[in-house]
This record gives sequence, structure tokens and C-alpha cells, in this order.
Amino acid sequence: MSLLLENHLVDLDEKLIPATLESLCWELLHCTNVLCPAHEKEFVDCWLIPKTHCTNFIGDDFFHKLGACLTCSYFVARSKSHPGGWNDFVSEQLHGYHSLALERIYQKEESFVEILNRLPDGLFTTDHELRITYFNPAAEKITGFSADDAVGMYCKDVLKNSICEYDCVLKRTSLEGRDIHNCEYEITNIDGKKIPIICSTSIFRNEAGQITGGLEIFKDITEIKQLQQDIQQRERKYRRIFEGSHDMIYASNLAGRVLDVNQAGIELMGYRSREDILDGLNARDFYADPTGRDRFISAIKRQGFVKDYEVEFQKQDRTRMHVLISSRMYENEESGEVEFVGIIKDITERKQNEETIRQRNRELSLVNGLAVALNHSMDVNHIMDVTLEKAVHVLHLERGGIFIINHETKKVLLKSRYNIPCTAPEDPDEVVFRDTLLMKHIVADGSELAPEASFPPFQVRYRTAGSQTNLWLTCFLITFKGRSIGFFGLSVPPERVFSYHEIHLMVSLCNFLGGTIENNKMMGMIRQHRQELRRLTEKLFQSQEEERRRIARELHDEAGQSLTAVKLGLDRLEEKYGDLCHLGDEIGEIRKMIQRTATEIRQMSFHLHPTLLSDLGLEPALNLYFNEIRKHSDLEIDFHIIGFDCRIKPDIETVLYRFSQETLTNALKYSGAENFHLSIIKSYPRIIFLAEDDGVGFDAEIIGKDKRSLGLLGMRERTSLLNGTFLLRSTPGNGTRIRIEIPLNEESGDE
Repeated sequence: MSLLLENHLVDLDEKLIPATLESLCWELLHCTNVLCPAHEKEFVDCWLIPKTHCTNFIGDDFFHKLGACLTCSYFVARSKSHPGGWNDFVSEQLHGYHSLALERIYQKEESFVEILNRLPDGLFTTDHELRITYFNPAAEKITGFSADDAVGMYCKDVLKNSICEYDCVLKRTSLEGRDIHNCEYEITNIDGKKIPIICSTSIFRNEAGQITGGLEIFKDITEIKQLQQDIQQRERKYRRIFEGSHDMIYASNLAGRVLDVNQAGIELMGYRSREDILDGLNARDFYADPTGRDRFISAIKRQGFVKDYEVEFQKQDRTRMHVLISSRMYENEESGEVEFVGIIKDITERKQNEETIRQRNRELSLVNGLAVALNHSMDVNHIMDVTLEKAVHVLHLERGGIFIINHETKKVLLKSRYNIPCTAPEDPDEVVFRDTLLMKHIVADGSELAPEASFPPFQVRYRTAGSQTNLWLTCFLITFKGRSIGFFGLSVPPERVFSYHEIHLMVSLCNFLGGTIENNKMMGMIRQHRQELRRLTEKLFQSQEEERRRIARELHDEAGQSLTAVKLGLDRLEEKYGDLCHLGDEIGEIRKMIQRTATEIRQMSFHLHPTLLSDLGLEPALNLYFNEIRKHSDLEIDFHIIGFDCRIKPDIETVLYRFSQETLTNALKYSGAENFHLSIIKSYPRIIFLAEDDGVGFDAEIIGKDKRSLGLLGMRERTSLLNGTFLLRSTPGNGTRIRIEIPLNEESGDE
């Protein structure tokens, strides 16, 4: 019974048989099996197409299929249309199938060989005697043998591996009855170069189970071996870095479990071994504040890494330290967990050094503040206030004071206070020394101390009047050349211990303040003496002017009157006895001598104190004086007085007149000048006196060492008494210039 579908068994009309040569089966039989591989295929006979849907089952055996096709109406119709008849048609179909089958076999073999030739791994096959029957190009490249040379050789002669002599992998595969994979060994190529390979071996057997040959696939793993060596080297290198680092290197996961830590980390955290940290210890335990771990995780999640993240850690013994963490977050490819790896650096010493530097900066700020205070004011109370405030801030204290010892009254007075209650002057504060002998020695007795670089601190009890609260102060003695001046009193908490640098700072401040207080006292005494000297000098100049005025008046009045009386007596003598003994000539000579003497006395009186200065003022007096000088010298005098629309105070006129006399006298006696210029200018708020000559000049540094400098010193002193400024400019060969400025103000009494 035929297995063909019904539409393939119908009898075709004889008239349609010739048309079958131009029609396909699915068209002629109206087949609706669209899934059939022959459906809608052209120029291919359906019996040559495998797995068609012409029967109730689908098979790929051609001869079973051909048996079904022999009863197919379409096949029969095609055979009837064939010129050679049924037998010839069937013979041609068998011949066509065989040709097509052979072509497919050849194509498969060519494809298989092409695949083998394109394999990147070396491959060869052997016969049952282990002689090579096929050698692919990759094998040629690895071994250096060509396929023509390798085919027919034993595989051990090609691979040149000593292992093949006593442990042939192909033989072992046949003995064990299983394939052997991924064996590593070293072969020698045709050039003698050692090449590491990894190979897999299989045995071919026939249907009877006999070995017909073998297959070996091998791969050159030189690069892999090199990479492995590089990886091992890097692992050793990084392990050396890991273990040799002086900083802590760690790895942990998100849950906080420590995955690895180096020896430096073990020592840094104060543990004995790595197991003490890895077994059960959580990274959160490293943090002094456990919430610090959460803040660290939040920070690293923002960017995937942190650099120099500062946090406080605690060691196993609970000792705290400051650390910097540089860490990166990554995902473990094997476990998929989020992990952290990083470096932890102990910066505790650096933080201490930074604090020390900040402390030194505060100390320098204190010194700078004192320097500024000294630069702006010599008020010792202001300096003590500034020193105390800055010292309290630098030492991080709350209150303090500076006490001064009055050796006359044998009492201690609080001169400067910071956050210490203030009381009325009539209600004094009370200071009691803990060491009464010390109080007696430095306060009551006022004994001198041996000069030392520092004195040990002591304590006093301070109680404000009317208060029951006692304030204990730690004190540092203020001395100057072995004499106690006072002391710093600082309110120090009981648990606070001063460091060496802090004690050194306070000792330096005490020495500085002691010198400042004493220097201030000495400066006060110097100022007082200067004021007294100034008053004496001013009195001396006034007395000098008064004496000059008196002498000038006496010379003018008394000496002038006496000479006039002598002259009148000579006149009477000449009238009475002029003709006797030639007395007329002698009397004439005496009269001339009297006239010269009178003239010299008048000039002397004028130089001592010109009456014209008192009567008419500065300008007429100087004009007369300069005219007299012009008559007796070749010096060109250029004099200008500007801005004096009214007379100024007589004392100022006298001073300016004396300045003019002194500068002109120096120009005449010492400079050898040809020109002398003098300008006196009244320019509010000062009077400017400017004198210069073109003489030989002198070294301005030698003032006080020659005669001319005495007059200059007098000019400078007179200028100082009037609160003016004195400027002298002179060098040898370049003349001399003097500029004096005298203020015009109410204090000077100028109008």
C-alpha cells in the first residue's frame, strides 16, 4: 500500500502528460503543503529534495523516498514523457542523485578541510602507526615543518618532545579509552626554539573497535605563559608593595568585613596578627565614632572614590589617631559584591605639628601685637592690656590679670584685668600668696633676685573686695635685672598642664614686659629731664638775649655818653691850649680814635641787639645788617622776605634774626662763598627759613666737632624749642643749604 498523499495518487489525464515537462509537482497536483521544501521551488525535481511532505512521514533516505515516488502520479507522468521510457528515466534519476550526492560529499570535504586549514590551533591526524596523515597550516607555523614534510613522519619526530619517548599521549589515550584534554608540555620547533603548548588528543576507531588513527589539536601558549609570568611578577611586585608599604593598605566589603590588610596596617591598629583583624573584626571598629564609617560610605558613593578623607581612628588599646583615607569602590566580578580598597595614612604627628605651628603663629601674632602696640603708643597700661588679652587667647584660657608690685607701699596692685571683676578704687582687691615666704621676699622685703632666664610659676589667691569667691591664679614673675616688677596671674583649670613652649612663652612675655615697664619709667624720667632741660635752654636763650640787650644798651648809653664827654673835653682843651706845643695835632688824633671807638661800640651794640629790630621789625633790621656787610665784603647777598603783611611775635623775630646772622657769618668765615641767598617766607601754618651758599661746603656728619658747628647746634636747639624742624644739607665742594620750618599756631603765640 502506497504511503503517498491522495493528491499524488490521482490518475492524470493523458492529454496533460506532455505538460508535466513544464510543470512542477506542487503546481500540477495542486499541493497546498506550503511547508514542503519543494513547494514553490523551480528547476529542482522533488524526488531529489530531501524531507519533502509527499508522504505521511518525513524521511531523508533517498531510496525509501524513491520507492514512494515510483507510485506517484507526477513521477509516472514524467517517466511516460521521457523519450527513453520508464527504465531509462529511473536510471537517469538514480545517476542524477549519485552525482548530486558525490558533489555534496566533495563540498563537505572541501569545507571541512577549509575549516581545518583556517583553525588558529595546530591540528594533525595520524594512522594506527602514529604516522601523520594530515598537518594543517597552524601546525606548520607552530612547528616550522611544512605539511609535505610532516605527513608520513611520526608525531614524536615532529614535536620533538622527550615525553613522547616514554609517555605518548596517543598511546595513553588508546589504553585509557578516553580523550585526554589540556595537557601542557614543551616542544622544539624546527629552529630549535622551545615552545610551550597545550594539546587535546583523541583516537579514531572503526566499527570493530580497532584503532585506525588519532587526532591531536595543540595551541601555542607562549604568549599565555608570558602573560602568566608577567601576572606572577606583578603579583609579587604588588605584594612587596603591599607588605612593604609604611602606610596601611586594606580591602573590605560594603558590610564592613575586612578582606585583607598589610603588616603596616596590623601594626598601625595595634593588633598582633592579620587573623586578629580578618576574623570577625568589622571596619566600623576602626572608627573612633562608629557613624564615621557611614559618612565615609556616603562620601565614596558620590564619586566612586575619595582622596585624603580625614577621619579619627582608634587603635585596639582605644588610643585615638588622625588618619587620611584614599580609597576606591569597585564591584567584584566573581562575587558581585561592592568592595573597597585603599590606603590609610597616619597623620597624628602631622596634626600635632600643625597644631604646634598654629600655636607658634598665635605666639608670633602675640609678639606682633605687642610690637604694634609699642609702635603706636608708649602707654604702659595699653601695652599691658594688649599683652594680657593676647596671652589669654593664645593659651586658650578664660581670664587673667597683670599685677604690679609697689615696693614703697609693699602692696600688689591689679593694673590690667581680663574677665576679672572690677571694683571701685576705694574698695581694693586682695591678693594672698600661697607661699608666704615668697610674698615676703619679693613684696615686703623687696629683695633683689639673682638674674635668671626664668623663674618657676607660683600661685596666689585673688578675692575682690566684698566677694566671698576666691580665684586661684597661676603666676609668672615679671622681673628686670633681678628686681621684681610684678607678675602675670592666669586662671588655669586644675587638669591643664602648661607645655614647655607655653612656659617659655610666658617667661619671654614677663621678661619683655619687665623691660617695657622699666623702660617706660626711664622714658618718663628722660621726658621729664628733657622738659626741664628745654625750659633751662629756653631760659638761657632768653637770658642771653636779655643780657645782649642790656650790654647793647649800656654800650650805647654809658660808653657812648662817656666818649661824648671825652670828646667835649678835648674840644675845650683844644680851644684853650690848641696853639701851645703843637697840641692841636695830638688832640686831633685822639678825637679820631674816639670817633673810631664810638663807631665800633655802636656796631657792637647793633650786633648784640639792633634797636631797629625792636622798633621797626625783622625786614628793616636785616636789610640794614646786610647793607653793612656788603660794604666790607665781596659777597653777593640775595635777600627776600615774603608774606609778612604784619609783624610776628618779637621772640620769633629775634630767633629769625639770629639765624640770619649765624648763616651769614658761617658763609663769610668758613665757606669762601661768592653768593649767599636767604629767603624768609610766611606760609601758613609755618614760617620757612631757607639759607644757601655756593661755598666749599663741609661734611654734615661732623657737626659738634668744629667751631662752626656750635652755631648750627644753637640753631637746631632754638628750632626744637619752637617745635620746628631743622634740615641741613652740605657736602664738601657743593655748598651748604639750611631749611628751617617754624609752626605758626596759637601755642607759639604768633599773630
